[in-house]
Amino acid sequence: MVIDDRNHFCIYCGAKLEPNQKFCTQCGKQVFHEEKTVDVVPSKYDEIIDNLEKDYDLKQRRATELVEKLFNSTQMAYNKFSSSINKSNQLFANQLDVTKKMVELDTDNNELVEKEIESKIKTLETFIDKMEDLINELVIYLSSNKDDTEDINNLFNDMDDLIRSVKDY
Repeated sequence: MVIDDRNHFCIYCGAKLEPNQKFCTQCGKQVFHEEKTVDVVPSKYDEIIDNLEKDYDLKQRRATELVEKLFNSTQMAYNKFSSSINKSNQLFANQLDVTKKMVELDTDNNELVEKEIESKIKTLETFIDKMEDLINELVIYLSSNKDDTEDINNLFNDMDDLIRSVKDY
C-alpha cells in the first residue's frame, strides 16, 4: 500500500494530512491506493540474447584491438577493417534491439513470432561467427607473411555479404 500524501494534503479536498494517514479527516475519502505490480515473466530467450550481446561485445573489442595493433591509422587496411567492424556493430545493435523488442512483445509465445525470434538469433550468431573469423585471420596475419592478404580479403567479402544480406532483410 502506498500513501498518497505528497505535500501532505488530500488530493480531493486539499485538507492537511498527517504522514501515513489512510482517510482524509475533512472529506473522509481514502488517500491511499494499492500499488499495482506487474509480474514480468522472463522469456526463454532473455539469457540467450544477453549471452549473445556479451559475446559479440567481447569479440568486437578484441578485433578492434588487433586492428589497432597491426595497422597504422593512416593505412588503408586500418580504415577498411575499422569500417567493417563499425558497420557490423551498427547492424548487430539494430538486430539485437529488434530481437529484444520481439521477445518483449511476444507475451503469448506465438509460434510464428518465436520462429522469427529464432531466425534473428541465428543472424546474431552469424555476426559473432564472422567477428571470430576476423579475429582468427588477424591473429594469423600477425604471425605470418604480411604480403599474403587473400584470406583477409575473402573475409572482408564474407562480412560485406553478411552486411548486405541483413540490410536487404
